Parts: sequence; structure tokens; C-alpha cells
Amino acid sequence: MVQRYDTQIRQQQIVRATLKIVAERGISGLTTAEIAREVGIAEGTIFRHFASKNEILLATVRYIRDTLLGWSRARVAGGGEPLEKLGDILLFHLELFEQNSGIPKIIFSEQVHLHDEKLRQLMSETIGEYMELIGTIIREGMEKGQFRPGLDVPMVVAAYLGLVQVSLLRWSLRGCQSSLTETHGRILRFLSTILQN
Repeated sequence: MVQRYDTQIRQQQIVRATLKIVAERGISGLTTAEIAREVGIAEGTIFRHFASKNEILLATVRYIRDTLLGWSRARVAGGGEPLEKLGDILLFHLELFEQNSGIPKIIFSEQVHLHDEKLRQLMSETIGEYMELIGTIIREGMEKGQFRPGLDVPMVVAAYLGLVQVSLLRWSLRGCQSSLTETHGRILRFLSTILQN
């Protein structure tokens, strides 16, 4: 029991170190030696917990998925009005990425898009489920008469995600210097003009 607990803690440390290193140096700067140095362990110890660097990246993408989707699922199921839920999920999304600036570098990396099928599939499934959660909120708003009837839900969801992704990309290209969460109000106001009666 203690061994499993220690393994879980060490894996969490390795994932956090991965995000920090990718934030500072990108995917190309990520090595098991750098991860070990950041965590404060011998490089060989890494391989007691992960078989390869790709397995570490997979665990990191799972962390991103579990954090974003876990919180979003709970918020969709919770109380409050649809626009409020949408705003809360948007803010959480932006805060998560602002606090972990390595995330967009992983999401937009060649490693995810071209070099690792498991990473690509996991990211695709994560985005798909996230879009479905946003779609659930849009449909709830329509059913309650708070959002316009007859909205093209997939297109509204795509617009939502597009606004978030462009904000993330611009923020990342600017060296993550500005506040990403400052875009929250502007995005939500724009979406409300599309959604509300």
C-alpha cells in the first residue's frame, strides 16, 4: 500500500516537472535527465515509474484531461444557470492553462499531432468530450428558453472552442506574459450575444 502511494506521488511530481520544463524549453527541451533533475531524483528512478518519455507525456496529457474534464463535468451537473456554468468552465479552463503554461506547448506540439498515435487519440477524445459538455450547456439553455431556439449547437461549440484556442495560442506566442484570464469577460460577453434571446 505504501509502495503504491509513493509511486503515485512520484508520478505526480514527474508530471508537474514535465509541465514546468515544457513551459520553459518546449517539448524539444524535455529529457528524462531534465525531469530527474527537476524532481531531485536519479534519472534511472524515472524508469521505475514510466517506461519512456512518451509514457510521461501520455500521463501528462491524462492529467490535463482529468483536471479539465473532471471539473467541467461537475460544473455541468451542478446548479446555476447555463450562461453562468459556461462562464465558470471558461474561467477554469483559462486559469488551468495560465497556471500551467506548458499545456498549450504540449497540445500544439508535433509530438501530439504527428509522432505519437496514443497521444493524438487521447487529445482528440479529450477535446471531443469537452465539446460535448459545452454542447450540453447550450442545449440546457435552449430548453430553458434562455438561449435562442434553433441554435446550431455544434457550430456554437466550435465558436466557443475557437475563441479559447486563439486566445491560448496568442498568449503562448507572446511568451505567456499577459494575463490569459483577462480574456474571460470579453469571450463570455461575445458568446452571450450569440446565445441569448
